[in-house]
Amino acid sequence: MLATGCLHEDGLSDIADGFGGGRTREKKLEIMRDSRIGAYGAGALGISLLIRWSVLSELAGPGHVFLALLAAHASSRGLFGAFMHLLPPARTDGLSASAGTVSAETATVGAALGAVALLALGIGGAIVALILLGLLFAALRALCLSQIGGQTGDTIGALQQLGEIAVLLVASASLSP
Repeated sequence: MLATGCLHEDGLSDIADGFGGGRTREKKLEIMRDSRIGAYGAGALGISLLIRWSVLSELAGPGHVFLALLAAHASSRGLFGAFMHLLPPARTDGLSASAGTVSAETATVGAALGAVALLALGIGGAIVALILLGLLFAALRALCLSQIGGQTGDTIGALQQLGEIAVLLVASASLSP
């Protein structure tokens, strides 16, 4: 969290506030851009932190914590390019829009590197994590298209946070004694 300045946590809380509190596409995007955190955002952030802390505290030792964090951090970030490639920007300005488009090749390389990192969980854990990440990706993609018509930097941050949680939960099951 220190390394990213809580950028991804901010994205998770912003889409929770926007999707939970906005009635129209425009209002959702307005709420997401607001720097203040609301009740939905605070709740999402609290749950996210509690789940991640609980999972990491259940692992057997520092070696398992390292493997879990390696797999979770790399694989959840490996989804960024594909998300940006497959969803149009929801607005013409902002972090994601200014980043530009991502080619299919770049998206594929990013996803492949993220998938390789999942091998830290063992082959069984990697397969389960890949399936969960695929389902999560598809669900968030559909939600973003229906709610705001595309992706923003906040939605990409939320994808990272949710992906990290999914992989850590798999790590808890696959790395624990």
